[in-house]
Amino acid sequence: MPFAPDWTQDLAPDLRSDDVCAFLFPGTGSGGTPDLTALSASGHTAAGPAGRRIVADVLDAVQEGLPAGWPVLRGVLLDDPAAYPEAARRPGVAQAADYACAVAADRVLRAAGVAPAFAVGQSFGEIAAMVSAGVFTVADGARMAVSLVDVLTRHGSGGGMGLVAAPEADTRACLLRAAEPSVVIACTTAPALTVVSGPDEPLERALHAARAHGVKAVRLAVPYLSHHPSLRGADEEWYTIIRSVPARPPELPVFSPVRGGAYRPGDDPHRALADCIVRTLRFPEIVRAVHRAGATLFVQAGPGDALCRAVALSVPGARTCAPMAAPAPAAAR
Repeated sequence: MPFAPDWTQDLAPDLRSDDVCAFLFPGTGSGGTPDLTALSASGHTAAGPAGRRIVADVLDAVQEGLPAGWPVLRGVLLDDPAAYPEAARRPGVAQAADYACAVAADRVLRAAGVAPAFAVGQSFGEIAAMVSAGVFTVADGARMAVSLVDVLTRHGSGGGMGLVAAPEADTRACLLRAAEPSVVIACTTAPALTVVSGPDEPLERALHAARAHGVKAVRLAVPYLSHHPSLRGADEEWYTIIRSVPARPPELPVFSPVRGGAYRPGDDPHRALADCIVRTLRFPEIVRAVHRAGATLFVQAGPGDALCRAVALSVPGARTCAPMAAPAPAAAR
């Protein structure tokens, strides 16, 4: 694997020359704050600020896919990050920023010699995973991301998602005790971390019931339902919107926690993305499959380190790297 030794180790300090990397693309609401400062500072060499140039090019390509009148992402993510919180008040901007950060991380890592052998998308992150694999262009991925947020906001408003610190079977038992049938298992993030989805009031009651039985449960910052059977119809609407977007064969295997494996030749990537709206996502199973396929290092391409922590819980001993994770407090180092 060719390296650019002046900045590879800044981005992936544990990288070995024989590593087989899997890039992990997080979904929206994963807990990471879009912050391209450190990523864009990577690669400041005698030849020039390579990292910033790469990030700026990605943001410009993403902007091509955003509706007219939207905030300029290069401005609020790169030039003046202090302006981002205000810009993010507009529905969809936070999700577009998450997508942009994921693609930027992918491009900067590749430029540093950290090339993926596999791409894994978590929910919303499947769009960035497909872009990483060359299925869609950066601008078309942005168009799909914005249209997905619009569909989910209209069809999934009045609901949300919550994280329960329990295995799927135990979480299902909590939901049965709470007698809230409209709240369903949406995702298994790790062996003992499960995400549930449902209308606002039933969701709050279900989370309260879990806490009453000594199980940690919190509401996630996702302002709509997702991975929920009540969205049947929303998936068809979004599929109709995106199915004409040009798609190319993937340049590397893309593993989907919704499909339960890698995409195969002949699969319809547009249909697969639309299925994410209603189908349950199981992340531990897919990262184990990627590990069995040969991945030796899991790299989170995008804000935060939530997926790396999920990998560590799902594949004991797995090596991970999160270039965009917030630095740990000094006392915790």
